[in-house]
Amino acid sequence: MDQQRQRDDEDVIISALNSLKNATGIPVTMYAAGAADGRLRISKWVGLRTPALHNLEIAPGAGVGGRVMTTRRPVGVSDYTRAKSISHDFDRHIRDEGLHSVVAVPVIVKREVRGVLYAGVHSRARMGDKVLEEVTMTARCLEQDFAVNEAMRETEAGGGAATGASSTKQVRSMSGAEWEQVRATHSKLRMLANRVEDEELRRDLEVLCDQMVSPVRVKQTTKLSARELDVLACVALGHTNVEAAAEMGIGAETVKSYLRSVMRKLGAHTRYEAVNAARRIGALP
Repeated sequence: MDQQRQRDDEDVIISALNSLKNATGIPVTMYAAGAADGRLRISKWVGLRTPALHNLEIAPGAGVGGRVMTTRRPVGVSDYTRAKSISHDFDRHIRDEGLHSVVAVPVIVKREVRGVLYAGVHSRARMGDKVLEEVTMTARCLEQDFAVNEAMRETEAGGGAATGASSTKQVRSMSGAEWEQVRATHSKLRMLANRVEDEELRRDLEVLCDQMVSPVRVKQTTKLSARELDVLACVALGHTNVEAAAEMGIGAETVKSYLRSVMRKLGAHTRYEAVNAARRIGALP
């Protein structure tokens, strides 16, 4: 099971690193996985010029990643070796690689820091809020992918017993009106979560969203990001692209981009076909 978990998680990590690099143009993306002893180890990377950071182990509180582990919050430095907000345990490694600016964001699943996602540049160029937003969003997508992988493994492991038990239960199907109420509540809950600044409360709201579709969602094979699901939730409520953009606090063109990605993944030709396809795979109620 541990080997299967490692393979599943490695696939989504590599995909996330490449997607983040392509979306931001940032030359270096890395992922440090959490270990049983509480340390991090940089296990996956894209764009490193040297082996200086390969498989580097990071103790809690050490460097950018260690600070992320202890604070459970994003950390960014524009000049790593001179930054006053971090320890300098790894200055030699950073100098050998030639990195200058670094941002790091925690990846948290079930209230546990599963790892840390990094982005870095070799030049003195300052990484702005746009990059931090993309790194944060990618970390949240990783959290979702890890949770889905874990749920799928649990379902497969207990599938036989669950099937036998469920066959003896009488389950009442919900009416169309009841389903519409569930769908509207799910969409509004996702939009509410986007407006909450408290990270812990936002995570709790996102867990509730996941629970509303968890009985069928674990069966899906198409992976949709958290932002793609947010856009679909808006479309399900009948919002236009402009209305969805205002609701989510992003640009209308960004909404279009997410919609195109969703339709491509789901094989849909219209926004409403995408909503229906998402419901069939359990991504929406």
